[in-house]
Amino acid sequence: MTTVNYQKHNCPIAQALVKLGDQWTLLIVRDALLAGRCRFNEFRESLGISRNLLTVRLSQLCEAGILERVQITNSKRYAYVPTQKCQDLRIIILAMAKWGEKWGTDPHIHRLELREKITGHPVTVEFYQTEDGKAVDPDNVRVLRQGNGKLEDEKRSGCNLKDRNAPT
Repeated sequence: MTTVNYQKHNCPIAQALVKLGDQWTLLIVRDALLAGRCRFNEFRESLGISRNLLTVRLSQLCEAGILERVQITNSKRYAYVPTQKCQDLRIIILAMAKWGEKWGTDPHIHRLELREKITGHPVTVEFYQTEDGKAVDPDNVRVLRQGNGKLEDEKRSGCNLKDRNAPT
């Protein structure tokens, strides 16, 4: 939702930041997906965000197709309902939550426990091989960029301190 033009980056992460790069936007999505909030006052109360800013962010999320503004039956008020585009952000929001739990500095942070709805068994956000479902350590995931009809390694040289200190 930022006005910065990320087009020159030609990167899917930059494109996502165009729609989601604002802290309030991600927190609204979090509240809609994880807490089931859908009304203006629910978002405002939960986030402590100003009315003007919340109005702008909700409008932008609807314009981007992430939330849908739906009139509440027998009311002049509206609800903001997550679309499939919003539902697809669930794994990203949960991965951010796990990262925040691991690296956040607030000792009073609320921890999230992820459980499968049907069985109640604990689940986690991880990488899996698409062919056999085997878990893969994130350090063993290689990122390739597809462009001009070919795949290229995204990580060109990396940050290897041993190589940097080696004599040339």
